[in-house]
Amino acid sequence: MNIFSIIKKKQLGLEHNSQELNFLISSYVNNEIPDFQVSAWLMATMLNGMTKKETSFYTKEIINSGEKINFDYLNTKYIIDKHSTGGVGDKVSFILGPILASIGCYIPMIAGRGLGHTGGTIDKLESIPGYNTNLNIEKFKNIVENVGISIIGQTQEICPADKKLYLLRDLTGTIESIPLICGSILSKKIAEGIKTLILDVKFGNGAFMETKKDAQKLGKILKSVGEKFNIEVYPFYTNMDQPLGNSCGLWCEIQESIECLKGRGPKDLMKIVNFLAINTLKKLKISNPQKKINQVIEDGSALKKFHDMVRSQSGEIDSLYDQKTNKPKFFKYIYAKKDGCIESMKTKDIGYSLIEIGAGRKNKLDILDNSAGILFYKKCNSNFKKGDRLAKIFCSNEIKLSKGYDLLKKSITLNYHN
Repeated sequence: MNIFSIIKKKQLGLEHNSQELNFLISSYVNNEIPDFQVSAWLMATMLNGMTKKETSFYTKEIINSGEKINFDYLNTKYIIDKHSTGGVGDKVSFILGPILASIGCYIPMIAGRGLGHTGGTIDKLESIPGYNTNLNIEKFKNIVENVGISIIGQTQEICPADKKLYLLRDLTGTIESIPLICGSILSKKIAEGIKTLILDVKFGNGAFMETKKDAQKLGKILKSVGEKFNIEVYPFYTNMDQPLGNSCGLWCEIQESIECLKGRGPKDLMKIVNFLAINTLKKLKISNPQKKINQVIEDGSALKKFHDMVRSQSGEIDSLYDQKTNKPKFFKYIYAKKDGCIESMKTKDIGYSLIEIGAGRKNKLDILDNSAGILFYKKCNSNFKKGDRLAKIFCSNEIKLSKGYDLLKKSITLNYHN
């Protein structure tokens, strides 16, 4: 068996067996196959797909590349995680996770970095001074048990194959492949030791799946494969035709999440959080979901849970409320030239403008600018007057700001009144 024959087989659209996928994944993890050959296989898979059986084998091999966590000793069925398939301004995990943990759920979350035009959960959390996303399994388990929630990145212990493949997919234009998405998402979630997975499958011009039909196709496969590994998978479908919330970027999304946990979040963002929280609690057969959600926000316990997680992972709580933290050096506004309304947004291009200003990576060696982001004062179907601020873009590199600003302006379609 060799990598060349495996690449050729997938180029011909043929089905891999478990032995071939075991050879591919184990050899790549052990650095016995170079990136360029795995890139060729990824592209062949992107073009020709995988059967459901293959996708299950592929997922299993990624799981088996590392260790698996077991939370059975907690003696509860409320060990859950939530995963979003990616969007722009998607900070739901930072709000939903603490809410659910405050209601008695356990949330062991292994998240990823930015992928394509979408922001990364781990990149955003690492904008918090001191926050450590690289915990060993024992520390991770301890925080989940005692705090109720921990969000970490992929490590060498858990799904190391996905850590390598995730980055390579981002660099080779193979992100949108459904079987590759399925293997990446489910391997981490199954290895976490969860019993229930809530999926927020995005669709629209800012999602990897542009139509609801494609999103439902992905959700159906994720559910089918997940249940083969004895996980209850519940896919929900939400729109990403504009950024979620008012802020997009790194540190600014953490700040907006805190406002949400105080009960002061943007309506569109809180609508998604509530929708997912209520449905999660219903699936777990927890009574009075809306009342419980409102209570943990109003009494501050959800915000405290977020603080506890940050503190447990060495984050500096005071920095969350210090206006000097990650303060951008430069900013520019987009103003309305006359009365009108925002007709539409090219959300994917907004994601690319964030990459231009340093909130995402063009290559794996790029250093992120934690101060970088965009604040929207107006969104789709919003009316505005001449001279109104429509958006603010900011970062700490003036040259990058100029490039991001030009792309951002082109991504917003305005309908001026005559």
